Amino acid sequence: MRSRFSKEDSRAAVAKWGAGHGEALALRVYTSRLLGAEPSLVLHGGGNTSVKAVAREIAGATTDVVFVKGSGWDLATIEPAGFPACRLAPLLECLKLPELSDEDMVRALRSQMLDPSSPTPSVEALLHAFLPGRVVDHTHANAVLTVVDQPDGPDRAREIWGDDVIIVPYVMPGFALARKVAELGDRVRGRRIMVLDKHGIFTWGDSAEESYTTMIDAVTRAEDYVARVRSRANAARTPVARDAADTTPPSRDNAAARRLRRQVTPLVRGAIARASGGPAPVLEWRDEPAILALAAHSDGRALSQIGPMTPDHVLRTKPAPGWLGSLSGLASDAIRGTVESELSRFAAEYAAYFDANAGRYAALKRLDALPRLFLAPGVGALTVGKTLDEARITGDVYAHTAEVILDATLLGRYRPVTRADLFDVEYWSLEQAKLANAKPSGGLLARKIALVTGAARGIGRATAEHFLELGAHVLLSDLDGEGLARTSNELSRRSGTRVAHAAADVTARGGAEELVGRCVDAFGGLDVVVSNAGNAPSGLLHTEAGETAFEKSLELNLLAHQRVARAATDVFLAQGLGGCLLFNASKSAFNPGRDFGPYAVPKAALVALMRQYAVDLGVNGIRANAVNADRIRTALFDGIVEARAKARGVSPDEYFRDNLLHRETTALDVARAFAFLATAEATTGSIVTVDGGNPAAFPR
Repeated sequence: MRSRFSKEDSRAAVAKWGAGHGEALALRVYTSRLLGAEPSLVLHGGGNTSVKAVAREIAGATTDVVFVKGSGWDLATIEPAGFPACRLAPLLECLKLPELSDEDMVRALRSQMLDPSSPTPSVEALLHAFLPGRVVDHTHANAVLTVVDQPDGPDRAREIWGDDVIIVPYVMPGFALARKVAELGDRVRGRRIMVLDKHGIFTWGDSAEESYTTMIDAVTRAEDYVARVRSRANAARTPVARDAADTTPPSRDNAAARRLRRQVTPLVRGAIARASGGPAPVLEWRDEPAILALAAHSDGRALSQIGPMTPDHVLRTKPAPGWLGSLSGLASDAIRGTVESELSRFAAEYAAYFDANAGRYAALKRLDALPRLFLAPGVGALTVGKTLDEARITGDVYAHTAEVILDATLLGRYRPVTRADLFDVEYWSLEQAKLANAKPSGGLLARKIALVTGAARGIGRATAEHFLELGAHVLLSDLDGEGLARTSNELSRRSGTRVAHAAADVTARGGAEELVGRCVDAFGGLDVVVSNAGNAPSGLLHTEAGETAFEKSLELNLLAHQRVARAATDVFLAQGLGGCLLFNASKSAFNPGRDFGPYAVPKAALVALMRQYAVDLGVNGIRANAVNADRIRTALFDGIVEARAKARGVSPDEYFRDNLLHRETTALDVARAFAFLATAEATTGSIVTVDGGNPAAFPR
């Protein structure tokens, strides 16, 4: 592993943060970020770091403190505010106690914070306080876990680090671990590396640079050891044995795998929602080489069920993933049966795991018995989350877990902590308290997946933006690729990974199917379609020009809506969770204007299309509704509004306010109508008029 430390960058860090927070904390932030930038060291909030320094109390006196990473902060992006300062001496006094509950430990930590508004210090704060180095680093390095997740992990650790290391048998993180290390006393003070069996590694030094470079050196030694053993193991195999143990993964993104994923994903999403009795999740496939290799391994199923590489990761992956086996060539009904069978098996095993361990505690509320990911040979891992971010974190963790499992198996036998140890972390009182105090996330459309066509601008953009504000994950689509990318990038700044986009021509054969497939690729399914793409051609139908415009309009303003609806319905039916088809119709469906037949007739047919879907699919819980809007300032009116306003003897602004309410109707008004229909679970076959009031266009 290469050191990323730079004298120039460290000076820049002091220049940036030193004046307000001191040089020691500035350098602590800098090297913490170096550790966080390397996923093979820490992942998504994992690991912790600290620095001991002198700080000023509010009354002016100085005191020795330990700045330690705070709860909720990620080392990759941590700021000085992420290091709450705790008075050092009282923390050391806590280590003299024979025992201390988790809750009392947290109270003790918070009682010694110089700033009570700071984040809660890491549960390893007492250990950081005790360790002799001025600066302390803790990671869950892949290579270290590959070595210590073995039956003979301590012996291998001594082989790698010799007298430089002290090895601590696995102990539950928190007070128990800190107390165990404190009991070792001078045996710790004589070293700079401490390996926690089945858990990770600590290093320390007199400076941020020293502790960081010690960590990098220690991990590099573990990486070199793993590489040597792997090389010897491969060389010792006969050609036949090498073939039998081959874990070379299949191609990562071939067309057959992509088709299979699109077939499987909605089936899994629906099965999970039915099993949980709650909202459907967001799903994402992961196909890193280690994941594909583990799934393809001859002992892949058994290896995957042993457990996570550290006990901390049980919070992301549960004790083990679900296993779907090979799905290639199976019909959808067979895949659905496989998924439902695996969910039942997983739930039964989780119930047994809970029953076997819960008796050691007073009263526990059993957590859900649903996998956080599924492995399928040939296609990868399907990760599960309330949001795409959550699913991605699980995927990141498991990509590294798969790597550790495979390397540990080459070294000897993969043996992480026991199920009982996993249970202690999964049902840790501090984690239970977080769940009890967690606030519901989201908005009216939280955990819903929406597809909006014609989303680069106008009504489509406004609808996508409003759906995002309500918590949905949204795939934006438009024929204008450049405009779509700009809109997507702008919305992503506020809504992050809940935004995706795919340029598409929904009038092209196969275009709608591919677009819906891209939505399944992006988020794992589909709940709401806003079929909005369209244009507003004009002309007299009895003329050749009018007929030509009419034929082109039928493709975009009617048939494209049918193709999108049909493709979406395939996903809705596969999920078995209902669904919502929303169409942007027009007041012209009821109140056509002269010279506007090429637009009005397809829109009238679109209303009929919506009603037919409502009639045909109501039995499947699929709703179909439309919004009739009028006089919205969009690109459809470019070059038209001035002529219409002039013909009526009004200004363009007056033209837009020419309705019963005398107010201009906006794209946001239309977006709100779509949002209402998306959540109106007892409404189908309905038309919501959004035009400020036009009696001639009242539906009838």
